[in-house]
Amino acid sequence: MTEPLVERLKVHRRTLVLDRLDYTVLSPRPDSAQRFATNLFHDTWHVITSDTGGRLLGRILWAMAFQRRPRTIFVVDVPFIGPNPFDADPSSPIVIVNNELGPFGRDAAGALIQFLPLKRPSEGTVTLQTRGLDRALEDIKGFRQRERDAWPSDHQQRRWIDGENGVVVLAGPPPVLREWAVDVSSLGQSWYEGQSSEYLDYSGSRSGEVQILEAFSERVRSAMSERQRLFPGAGNSKLTEEDRSRIWSARSEPQ
Repeated sequence: MTEPLVERLKVHRRTLVLDRLDYTVLSPRPDSAQRFATNLFHDTWHVITSDTGGRLLGRILWAMAFQRRPRTIFVVDVPFIGPNPFDADPSSPIVIVNNELGPFGRDAAGALIQFLPLKRPSEGTVTLQTRGLDRALEDIKGFRQRERDAWPSDHQQRRWIDGENGVVVLAGPPPVLREWAVDVSSLGQSWYEGQSSEYLDYSGSRSGEVQILEAFSERVRSAMSERQRLFPGAGNSKLTEEDRSRIWSARSEPQ
């Protein structure tokens, strides 16, 4: 049975200077048990997690759609980021951006890397409200109709998924973040070969995707074990595609 969403999400808050601008950086508290991974496969950036991780990601996306403070971003990094469950290649941190709160470009993403993992003490706890996501999930058809009626232009549907600067950025305006939140929170209603997935970009480029996996943690451990067997000492290095393929073949891991 799917556990209910928690309406109030408590997160840490910090202030960082990125590309000469002050940013408010939100991040999970240490007591969060969910874990995430990322990879690039077939020119698509993937965020991979468990079913409970997917529901947490959905709540973060929903909460970010309603932030009002300029230049507020949400960062998921160590210890919540680990090796991917296919070949145990290192994952990138995840940054969720509300485009309406100001710019977050490649220069800011590159500057953020200098502060990761986040070691600066938290400046306080912020409670994010996600009650509206519960209501949307109770009537997804009605939610989608209301959202379509409220989107007056293509501008409000723009989105940016990118991982070239050392972090995987999921950026969009509030309507897109709300849509992503509902889509991601709905994952797990159907499964194929132990996974459930949703593309984040419907323009044809399919530049981003969220995958939830059954037995996510076990698959991460299995990938790490096989990687250590085939490539001892390469735990923190990016492997070549050929080497990753050897791990996939050894584990019969679907991609």
